[in-house]
Amino acid sequence: MTFGELAGLIAAIAFLILVVFLCILVNQLSKTMKETNQSISLLTRDMDNLSKEVEEVLGNTNSLLEDINKKSNKLNPAVQAVADVSQSVVDINDHLHTMVDKANAQREKNKLGISLLKSAGKAAVVGAVGRYRTHRANKKGVDSNE
Repeated sequence: MTFGELAGLIAAIAFLILVVFLCILVNQLSKTMKETNQSISLLTRDMDNLSKEVEEVLGNTNSLLEDINKKSNKLNPAVQAVADVSQSVVDINDHLHTMVDKANAQREKNKLGISLLKSAGKAAVVGAVGRYRTHRANKKGVDSNE
């Protein structure tokens, strides 16, 4: 065997080894592709099921939202009535404070007037008693002089 034939034989063996490794690689790649296709199919089915469930949830959510909006619209007059009542209570409270302040001021004014009236009454009584005593003393003096 010559060097050319030996080199050709080595090249042929190397090519054969390369082809065997490529066959093994293609076989493994084929298995991986099958598994990938199966996973994609499974994911597709799961996504279909999930999308159906999400549709149901969205439908229920929309129904609930409509129901809440209807009930909220029905509650608006009640909430407004409560707000009106609370405003009325605030107004009544303000008016009561004003009335109490006026009553307190009037009471203070009346105290002063009553105090003056008492003083005047005392002075009148004291003056009348004094005049009565003077009159009585004068009358006794007139009686004792006679």
